Amino acid sequence: MCLVAGWLILPTAALVAQAPPPPPTGPGAPGSHSGPGGPGGMNRPGGSVTSQDAKSANASRNALQFGPSGRWWDDRSVANQVGLTSQQQKRMDSIFNANRTVIVESYKAFLKAQSNLEKVNKDASADKTAVFAAVDAVNQARSALQKSTLAMLMQIREQMAPEQIEKLQKLE
Repeated sequence: MCLVAGWLILPTAALVAQAPPPPPTGPGAPGSHSGPGGPGGMNRPGGSVTSQDAKSANASRNALQFGPSGRWWDDRSVANQVGLTSQQQKRMDSIFNANRTVIVESYKAFLKAQSNLEKVNKDASADKTAVFAAVDAVNQARSALQKSTLAMLMQIREQMAPEQIEKLQKLE
């Protein structure tokens, strides 16, 4: 159950990976490309990820993503193609830095809720109420993380002209 939530935060994991302290790394860590946290985000029994899982993960990622992953406005090629000015890039950096702490804290809370759900789920004596409470905590933490990330991305989007947004969307 907690592995399902991992694929919903891929865009945020890219943002958090740029902020100290770094998120966990290695196979299975959020944003990694192998294990349960990799593309598709969840493993089926037997280790295979279905095409429906991948479609769901991509649809969720796209709903939460504005532009390429990470600090795309710092990529000279993307900035040139979109027509960003240095002033726009500075404002976007400022927005990113202003929101980074909230996003990192939200990400940590999400990971903690996931970890708690794993513990409760592995506890043979855990009752249904405890498991559902842990699931609710993961969902609330995920929601807070998504909202804080989207709030930042909307602020970044506000720094762009409509024609720049169109150019950026064509790059995705």
